[in-house]
Amino acid sequence: MLQQLKNIDYHSLPISDYSRNYILRMLPNIDYYLEIYQRSIDLMLQRIGKKAEDTIMVDYGGGHGFLSLTAKKMGIGKVIYIDLNPQAVEAVRAVAAQVGLSPDIILQGDSKELGQWCMENGVVPDAVLGMDVIEHIYKLEHFFHHLYATNPNLFMLFTTGSTPFNPWVKKRLRRIMMQDELGHGGKPGYFQLRKQFILRNYPDLSDVDADVWATNTRGLTYPDILIAVDTHIPNIRVDNYNTCDPATGNWTERILSIKRYQRIADRYHAAVEVELGYYNSHRKGLKGLVAKIVNLFIRKTDCRKLAPFITLLFIKK
Repeated sequence: MLQQLKNIDYHSLPISDYSRNYILRMLPNIDYYLEIYQRSIDLMLQRIGKKAEDTIMVDYGGGHGFLSLTAKKMGIGKVIYIDLNPQAVEAVRAVAAQVGLSPDIILQGDSKELGQWCMENGVVPDAVLGMDVIEHIYKLEHFFHHLYATNPNLFMLFTTGSTPFNPWVKKRLRRIMMQDELGHGGKPGYFQLRKQFILRNYPDLSDVDADVWATNTRGLTYPDILIAVDTHIPNIRVDNYNTCDPATGNWTERILSIKRYQRIADRYHAAVEVELGYYNSHRKGLKGLVAKIVNLFIRKTDCRKLAPFITLLFIKK
């Protein structure tokens, strides 16, 4: 399948420019990404203790669908793909047609739609896997509520580059957060969008008060901003950098502590385990050699500060 994905003429596929550019950026390192997907699926199978052909897996926020296709290639019995973006759904259908392999079910929506579909169709998933998605979800409490409603004993695995351990990664991601918050490239930042929204809805507020509320509603969507201002309750932020698009709730690579994830998991009597990620050792030359050496050091020492990403496992106690 690796060669099939490489051989696709993505420029001629009937997909959006967004999806096309996303895939083209992946292709130079596709060996690395597919290896991560394969390892994640192997880890899932080990933890749930079921044969691949008997497993029902959800690819949440599946994007281009490469995880779903990898799962089918590895013999997973039923793969449910879901993504909120209609352009992503369009892309997975187009790519699947090219490789002759497809998720069993393709859905457009979020965790609420997934829960409704599972209930209406009598489907109980064994596991949910998500690649670089958990750091973008607006309200994790609602997200986990919907997922655990499909199966109280659900196993979940999420890879995320928003590691709270690696100081170099955190510095880079926080720079991106500040750009989104303050604006860049001629685009207004999230702060300005919140302030404009507040002034439209509360025209009697002074400019200074609007600034205060725009600051105190960082990390909220427009409907939640109205609630905060109406009730005079500012949003309590545990991090001074995390920020989200007030129109969509999409977080900019949100960094959360493992304790924060564990507090949410505690409500469902689940434990959070962390697996350390690794660098791309498929690269040729010196970069590939250095990656192998650093990966070996991470494995031998369990050095969280060096890992470029982490994998979060949510396991019922």
